[in-house]
This record gives sequence, structure tokens and C-alpha cells, in this order.
Amino acid sequence: MRLRIPALAVLAVLAPALADAHEVTVKGVTVAHPWARATPEGAKVGSAFAEIKTDKDTSDRLIGISSPVAGRAEIHAMTMEGDVMKMRRLDGINLKPGESVVLKPMASHVMLFDLKQPLKEGDLVKLTLTFAKAGPIEVEGTVEPPGAKGPHGFDKQPVDDSMGAVHGDMSHE
Repeated sequence: MRLRIPALAVLAVLAPALADAHEVTVKGVTVAHPWARATPEGAKVGSAFAEIKTDKDTSDRLIGISSPVAGRAEIHAMTMEGDVMKMRRLDGINLKPGESVVLKPMASHVMLFDLKQPLKEGDLVKLTLTFAKAGPIEVEGTVEPPGAKGPHGFDKQPVDDSMGAVHGDMSHE
């Protein structure tokens, strides 16, 4: 007799493993749910997003970011002042113990400059986030549609609600 397992049952069992595939932890710092938006042909600028978490005993500082798909990458903060959107480059982001900093659309995010090729929906993009204490953390994120607000069809950046999600201290120190 042959046993058949419905596809939804298999997905339900594999979902936690798939979620962990997009989460890397080094020395108490976790980068989770990295992703980028697809870009049109010829675009030289793209954007990427993720959640950065620290365990309850770890503080650190995001001090840099790079990607092989871009000539350079920067951390940016986006704010609205009246009807005007303003973006500024950040030198780093402080991470307090037990907190989560969310890099998401229309807020702090990663800018990818001098793209070497378009970011195509369905591809993976490699990012290296460098921390003052934890050092470099390499992750791979999915490339989502141009207007996506979160990865894998989510309507926003997923956040681990077991920690307080904050925007963090995004100072230029």
C-alpha cells in the first residue's frame, strides 16, 4: 500500500525550517527575513530589508553592509516631513540587548548602488551585514516584486514579536 501525504501537510511541517533558512545568528546577533525588491532593466539602484535582533545579553552596532550585486551598499533612514520624503545615509545602527531593529520599506533600509545587473523577482541576493562585535554576517534574501512590502507575499516585513521591535538608535556616531 502506498501512503500519500497532502502537499499542505508537507508545507506545514517544512514551514519552520524554511523560515530558519532565512535567519542567521552570530555571537548573539540575528539577521532574519532578508529580502530585496526587483528592479527594472537598466536600474542602478535597489533596496533591501531585514530584521536584526539581539539576544537579551548582547548589544552591538551595525557598521556596514555590502553585496556582490552592487558597487556599494549603504544604510539609509527615510522620513516624511510634511509632504516631502527625505532620505539620509546612516553611519550605523545601535542594537540594544533583547531588541529588534526592522529595516523595512518607507523607514530605515539598505540602499544598493551601482547594481551590476537588475534584481529579478525569484532570484536570491547575498548581503553581508558587518557588526562592531559580531563581525560579518552573510545572508541570502529573496527578490520580491517591485512594489512588495514584505517577503514571500507578506504585506509587511515579518518581525519576531517575542522581542520589542523598535527602530533602534539610528545615530551617526
